[in-house]
Amino acid sequence: MPPPNPIQLQPPSPPSRIPTALSLLRSFLAVAIFLLAIAPILFHDTSVHRGERQFEGNLRVPRKDGAAAGGSKSSPVTKRVEYYLNETNAFGLDYNDLASPSSNVNIQLPRDIGSAGRALLTHALQPRAIWDEDINYATESQRCAKYFTYENHVTNFTHYNNQTRTTRRRIFLGSLIADDSWHALGALAMESYGIYTAVAFVESNRSQTGTPRELRFVNGTIEHRILVEGGLFGPRTEVHLDQYSYELEVDGGGLIREHRQRNVILDLWRKAGMKEDDIGILSDADETLTRDFLRAIQMCDIPQLNADTQNCHSPKIVVASQVFEGSPECMTVTRKWMHPDLMLGKCIEGIGEEEFRLKERQRQRAFAWRKDEYAAKTNYKSWPKDKKTYPLWNLADYRRDTGGFEIFFEDVDYLPFRMGHTGFHFHNYFETTEQLRTKYLTYGHPVKSADRMAIGSIHPDLDLMVDCVLGRDTEKNKHKTHSKRLAEFEGRIPIAYQLKGYSVARHLELRTILLNDEMGHNGTWHETDKAKEGKNAAAT
Repeated sequence: MPPPNPIQLQPPSPPSRIPTALSLLRSFLAVAIFLLAIAPILFHDTSVHRGERQFEGNLRVPRKDGAAAGGSKSSPVTKRVEYYLNETNAFGLDYNDLASPSSNVNIQLPRDIGSAGRALLTHALQPRAIWDEDINYATESQRCAKYFTYENHVTNFTHYNNQTRTTRRRIFLGSLIADDSWHALGALAMESYGIYTAVAFVESNRSQTGTPRELRFVNGTIEHRILVEGGLFGPRTEVHLDQYSYELEVDGGGLIREHRQRNVILDLWRKAGMKEDDIGILSDADETLTRDFLRAIQMCDIPQLNADTQNCHSPKIVVASQVFEGSPECMTVTRKWMHPDLMLGKCIEGIGEEEFRLKERQRQRAFAWRKDEYAAKTNYKSWPKDKKTYPLWNLADYRRDTGGFEIFFEDVDYLPFRMGHTGFHFHNYFETTEQLRTKYLTYGHPVKSADRMAIGSIHPDLDLMVDCVLGRDTEKNKHKTHSKRLAEFEGRIPIAYQLKGYSVARHLELRTILLNDEMGHNGTWHETDKAKEGKNAAAT
């Protein structure tokens, strides 16, 4: 069955006009400006990264000195021809029209997520058929042949054996959740709709640094009804949510607080009925496997997912995720994010056999990752040789690099090494700049004084996002973004971004948020002392 048609967000038809000499002159000038604008693109070398030029569809905003990042003078706001827009319209469609009234969603939506967010969430909450649920031998065989990993510089592809695999493996998702944007959560839900057996979220009343925060997904709130009760992840997918609270001092700081919180996911997985031959995906709430790869791990013959032969020496599969910085139109092309992570329940603490669980003294500290002598990177040199299975993995092992993993890619023809992405990372999505500053001030790898800095000065990823959204040159950024519109990208894109009109609407809303930020948008990370110190250290 083909996928359901997305909500069609067609712009209203413009009123008919009789051409005049003045209108014809304006049209001629517009065409001339357009040709001048795209000439560099037409002659640009379209390399694999194609990140030397910034996406051409946004509005260029110069820095404080009146010059754009590339050094050329420009007016305060120069409209690019591709969009034909003003400050509030996308393709002639007002933001308020994006939230379609023709839906079956009876849940009240948050008021502070913008019209683009409401349109996405409205579509994500629509009850619909699971179009790819039936097993078809030819489809599964073709799918499995696309996925591979590298072992000892040899390409290893998976395959589908219809003689041994006639039912889909069950998958359980586990994630921490806090102030994650509905743009990210909605995209995650749409990508995985109807696939997961159960989804487990854990929310804490404190951030990783121990900073108090108000619980968001309390029973009875709009947020709880959408996430847990609204069928967001599918008609048969159970959604479990637990609130974590620990008020004592944490031995080991923020990362250990995070791992203590993650440990609750194991309790929720057990409650949902996870077994040894099921798959557990450990993720953050802004990460997901592509839908096609989710279907692949359910059906393909992958050694890491064979419960009969898996001995937990190297059980982890790492997903190579395509990164989107704040906007669907700010897709990075010079890096991949190596999460989420997944493995069989057989190798997970609390699911696998207890005799293979590590003792606390064999870990760095309680709830922490294992000591090196009990890890694959040392070939488990201190693990008893007579044990048939290597030690089980807790969720700190799961998330960290302790060895014992393989990275999986999709075979694609638009990259020289054919290593296409198998997941998506919706990074730095937010509704207000206050939320973003709070994240960088109080969560993992906190940035001191983030609450008093321009967004682009806080972190190189935010620097890239600001330059992308405001149409600046990204040549000096640590990473690069795709040089074309998302619609022109050859690779796999999120299902949510196929919602007509959404990608551009989110991009323009984000632009408005950044331009209205009271601390301005002139600061850049690559001009900070920290960035310069890093460059000097690298040079020596």
